[in-house]
Amino acid sequence: MARPSKRDHVLEAAEQVFADKGYDRATMRNIADAAEVGLPLVTYHFETKLNLYRSIFERYQYWNEARREALREVDRASDDALEQIVDAFLLVGRHDQADTRTANYLRLVLREASDPHGPERNIIADLFDPMAREFIEALEAVIPGKPKGFHRWAYLFAVGAYTSTNVGEREEALADGASNSRDRLQYLHSFICAGIRHGG
Repeated sequence: MARPSKRDHVLEAAEQVFADKGYDRATMRNIADAAEVGLPLVTYHFETKLNLYRSIFERYQYWNEARREALREVDRASDDALEQIVDAFLLVGRHDQADTRTANYLRLVLREASDPHGPERNIIADLFDPMAREFIEALEAVIPGKPKGFHRWAYLFAVGAYTSTNVGEREEALADGASNSRDRLQYLHSFICAGIRHGG
């Protein structure tokens, strides 16, 4: 198995550091130390912290493309078109639970989406909003007759519910040792579908 390039090695370390600390608290020095390389190597490959941070999201953009591809395969004339749309939306949640790197990426998405300074970085606008608009348009097509703006809010509420499930410690604490987080996507799917179908 080929060893990752030095650039990829730095990216892998940065994923963990940013997931743990968030954008503002993480430093290029933190990332260099985590990667066990010199700081000049990090700045050589990425120049700035923002470039490095954005590169992580770009690296995982294939997840958003897979979700859009799944969305385009939905049979909008089907009785379960909404369920198919939500399946496509939740696609990334079906990653291997042992895949800590994708788990870190999902934590990063949660942090970025909820960060008041996030819009200044344009990551959500550039990499997630095109996908969001496709999902909103699909919801409008299969669940018509809702008040103006309903489908946009429905999508955003779904994002909020979805991202919160990627912080499992809260559910585990409330479960008092009886967690059933393995079923969370099934519950979430039902929750989102019911909210969209019966809301408004």
